Amino acid sequence: MSRTRIVYTIPNFKTAGSQHVVLSLYRRVDRFLFDPYICVEKYPEKIPEDVPMDRRLVFEWGGNAFEDVLKFSYLLTSHKTDIVHSWDYKSNYLEPLASYFAGVAYLFTKKNNSWSERWKLKSFLSSHIAYDNPEMKDKFFHNNIFHNKISFIPHSVDTDVFKPLEAIPSENFNIACIGNIGRNKNQLFIIKTLKYLPQNIVLHLFGTEEMSYKQELLEYIYSNNLQGRVQFYGYIENSGIPEVFRRIDLFVLASIQEGQPVAIMEAMACGVPVLCSDSGGGARYLLSADSIFSLNDPKPLIDKILLIYTMEKSSKDNLIKDGIRKILEIHTAELEIQAYETLYKKLV
Repeated sequence: MSRTRIVYTIPNFKTAGSQHVVLSLYRRVDRFLFDPYICVEKYPEKIPEDVPMDRRLVFEWGGNAFEDVLKFSYLLTSHKTDIVHSWDYKSNYLEPLASYFAGVAYLFTKKNNSWSERWKLKSFLSSHIAYDNPEMKDKFFHNNIFHNKISFIPHSVDTDVFKPLEAIPSENFNIACIGNIGRNKNQLFIIKTLKYLPQNIVLHLFGTEEMSYKQELLEYIYSNNLQGRVQFYGYIENSGIPEVFRRIDLFVLASIQEGQPVAIMEAMACGVPVLCSDSGGGARYLLSADSIFSLNDPKPLIDKILLIYTMEKSSKDNLIKDGIRKILEIHTAELEIQAYETLYKKLV
């Protein structure tokens, strides 16, 4: 029996947020049934070493639509591709168009809340669409033309990696935010709450830093005497995050816009309480209303932080257990991979 050849496309393994999902699929998909490859646009040297060189493809879009479609179509046919599974966060409708001309099924996973005429065209040209936030069905795919080509597949975390570890006690109440230090992640909103919180509440920021935005944060920190209460750690590897969570009492994400925020699922899986902005993404699907705050006014976030700060241990333990339960019931890597394998079989 011939295996179904899948090409996973992703912009790169340097900045693209879906890299860990792509790697999980590549590493765990049933090799008896499927034959996976990975295709990137840039930084092929960043692809992890356990992906052999003969499994790596590179295709950089040149800007000439006609030539790009022909070249990508040729790449797919020359590699005898059956399915393209795209994890591109951009509205690149040339990928599904080239796949159509190559006679290849095209699946993309919708992860963010961007929408435009280009997104509509990309969706129309696709063979199938997976989405990881249930609100997307009514928001983007309510048109009848999408009715038979959409599947809700919840995003996941690797619970072999992200799991509760024994906590390391601290005299401080430690808040963490993990994600690119940039305007959309909105770390300044969290920093502003520190002025109204007890002195032993400390914020720890992890992520690649946009220097102009970090400078804005530093100026606010120094002008409000918050030195020592905000720590920057830069980029952190996924494998190191559970160790960080041993020292963390609360995870806060204040993004302006999100799709399905993986970071909050990782925190929940590691037994850390979570607060998240109502950023138009999947927070309402993952969290109760008590754990979601508006960005219109910092006071609700201040109140919610203080609530957890003063919470009795038994109540906090119940909050943690509920978060872990949600992850184990719905958001494990095994469940996500099984769902995609079922979808791949249908597509061919």
